[in-house]
Amino acid sequence: MIEIAELTGRGTLRLPAGVAARFRRADRFVVWTDGDIVHLKRITPRSVAKAVADAPAEEPLSMAEISSLVHAARRGKRTG
Repeated sequence: MIEIAELTGRGTLRLPAGVAARFRRADRFVVWTDGDIVHLKRITPRSVAKAVADAPAEEPLSMAEISSLVHAARRGKRTG
């Protein structure tokens, strides 16, 4: 099913209720764009969120760097 998200005047993205219900209020997301496509990837490991948050604003993480962080966190989660 396709639903519509809305960008509010405050610059926040309002997700459809059915989509928002799949996440917790405190969930964090890595966000990147590819042309006019906006990607959201939920991240739960604090180490990934911290690494993304600590990235210098003037040098944003590349897709390869974000992917590497997410994959490393997933490997760590599987191995305990």
